[in-house]
Amino acid sequence: MTDQPEPGGREARTKLVNDARRWARRAIPDIVRESGGRVVDRPVFRGCPDLNMTTTEAEPMAGLQAACHLEHAARLVARECIRNAREDGRSWHEIGVALGLGTATEDRGISVAEAAYDYAASEPFSEYDPRSIPWTCKACLEVIGDRGPETGHPADAEPGHADGCPRLAATIAAWQASWDEEG
Repeated sequence: MTDQPEPGGREARTKLVNDARRWARRAIPDIVRESGGRVVDRPVFRGCPDLNMTTTEAEPMAGLQAACHLEHAARLVARECIRNAREDGRSWHEIGVALGLGTATEDRGISVAEAAYDYAASEPFSEYDPRSIPWTCKACLEVIGDRGPETGHPADAEPGHADGCPRLAATIAAWQASWDEEG
């Protein structure tokens, strides 16, 4: 038995969150410095400044701006990962699980898949089709304008596939089978 956290388990997720927070805390002063902002020394223990132990942090307002830019950049990277996941054949449900959206969907009365699509489509990829996520189908090499899991028939949800695309055919077959199971 090892001391490694279970992959995907609560302990592993907690470690990832803590690591990401630590990396962001390290990045923010660097972003502030590079943009000409100011960093300041703060007491390590806020209630005991007389210990003369300090840490360097971004000046609060500059740090806030840098944190917002970092958050926006991370969101763009996440959306790129979502696009890559769709290109690799991952479902919206799988993406929603990876995003940790399972419990958030219960309160909103929507599926994990729909919550994942909403996350990805919250900022338009294009001003011309704001609720469409573009990705390239590896089977037919066409650009798909993904309209999300709740659109209905896969041909409507994923317009752009070439005629006879095997991926679209498989998606339609799986969709039809799910309806047959319910019926």
